[in-house]
Amino acid sequence: MPDILYFPLAGRYLPNPQSIYAQFEGTPPNPCRKYHVSSDLNGAERVAGLVLPFLANRGIMHKVVKTRRELERQTNGAQAGKFITIYMSNTVDQLNPVIVQLGSQLAELSRRGLARPCPTVPKSRRFQHIFIEQPLDRAMFIYGGYECDPYE
Repeated sequence: MPDILYFPLAGRYLPNPQSIYAQFEGTPPNPCRKYHVSSDLNGAERVAGLVLPFLANRGIMHKVVKTRRELERQTNGAQAGKFITIYMSNTVDQLNPVIVQLGSQLAELSRRGLARPCPTVPKSRRFQHIFIEQPLDRAMFIYGGYECDPYE
């Protein structure tokens, strides 16, 4: 069975051969607000189909786990719950209109039974994966929004 690819091959995504991610073209703001969008394995293709165009159309820097096989490995490790990483300016509020709108659309996917968040809540790498990240939407798809250096 062929692996599922979560990002469009034609377009503005650069798959990094040395990582599990494909990055939207551009450079993340530094410092930035960093968010994580989670997804279970069964709904990841739908989550990517909603989130990637939403962010790309707004020119918001992000990266996505490239394939289902890599997401499955990640879901079983310390980076669980971190399917799509969003980088926004640190000048926006943690809970801002973009995140609210995205959370609402993800909640609709969940309400329709088309996707669910990852069963594991993301944990902060800054604190050795001990502390969980704060959920920013009622459907529990979006976490974080903390200020950081995107390269840490």
